[in-house]
Amino acid sequence: MPDKEECCQQVLTCHVRALRRDVNEVIKLLKILVDERRSEDAPFTSAPAPAPEPEPEPVNSRREVLTDRETQVFQLLVTGMSNHQIGRRLGITERTVKNKLHTIYRKIGVSGRAEAIAQHFGTPDRHDGSSD
Repeated sequence: MPDKEECCQQVLTCHVRALRRDVNEVIKLLKILVDERRSEDAPFTSAPAPAPEPEPEPVNSRREVLTDRETQVFQLLVTGMSNHQIGRRLGITERTVKNKLHTIYRKIGVSGRAEAIAQHFGTPDRHDGSSD
């Protein structure tokens, strides 16, 4: 019986560690979003710069360039799943997930997980209704 308890404790410890990593990623994402909102809402102290031309296509249209598998990985990424969880869900290795994520980041023009998630949730808000 102690072996089962020890095994359960190890599994729980592993899940708690993964949860802490996920929470840290969410915190990073929230900081990015808050900083982005602050910069958008900040009053101009000097003459405002001319409105920039629309930025590169929103993430939603960029997703068209992703393969079906990359799209699946990206959709699970934005739900907050870890690489390990994504791999288990899709039946691929964690290394394959990492490779897919690096390709996705390159294709959508971001440098990491938090930035990809921030862009996914942040870009549509900025572009909706702003095509004057």
